[in-house]
Amino acid sequence: MFISKQWWKLIGLVGIVATLSSCSRAPASSTPSTQALANTTPAPLPAPQEVLMTDFQQIDGTPYLYAPIYVATQEQRSIIKEIKSAASESYEGRSEGVDIRNYMFVHRDNLSASKLLTNNSSRLLQMEQISATTTPVRPNPDSPTKGKGLKTVAALWHLQVLTDTNGDKIFSSSDRKQIAISDVSGAKYTEIIKDIDRVLLVYPKGLDRRLVIYTSGAKRFIADVDITKRKATIKELPSIN
Repeated sequence: MFISKQWWKLIGLVGIVATLSSCSRAPASSTPSTQALANTTPAPLPAPQEVLMTDFQQIDGTPYLYAPIYVATQEQRSIIKEIKSAASESYEGRSEGVDIRNYMFVHRDNLSASKLLTNNSSRLLQMEQISATTTPVRPNPDSPTKGKGLKTVAALWHLQVLTDTNGDKIFSSSDRKQIAISDVSGAKYTEIIKDIDRVLLVYPKGLDRRLVIYTSGAKRFIADVDITKRKATIKELPSIN
């Protein structure tokens, strides 16, 4: 079939226009959007500018004294005076109205002092004194503790909030937590279990071990904590659905 020169010119122009149109199109993006790449991890809240410190308490069977470092309103300052710690008692619940950010530890004999944490940017919901039982070398026959041994604190158990995970601009038990252990002097602060939404059970297995059952997201876990070695063996529990 014969095609005139005019038709050939027209076909060529159509081809050029199609090529230019194809080149002007933006290529499809093969990477996620900027918003999708945004870090959604909650940022820590700033440390309070003003903190307070209250009366010192003794850690049983040790030469160490400690005092909470906290931030509170004028109305809340009286609450801290009601908090008294014992070997089998923790701050959780009773200190919910007091925003404890750190602890000061003092050695009563050599006057050395140190803080539990390097800064006040997190909140401590609980500090429990973990006791160990020892038998006196020379028990006094007239002593009321004869045959019972002496109770001393071997370590400190802490429940800590690091970030405002629910976005309400405060640290509370509703945020994600972690469990840590320190010496009675506050030294060797070691994180043991992280990303805890809710603690379901803390069960003592003798003097140096504890079972912890907790939730993290939609999952449930059980942890066998070795207090002496500062380690935890963690396993996920079967789904309840």
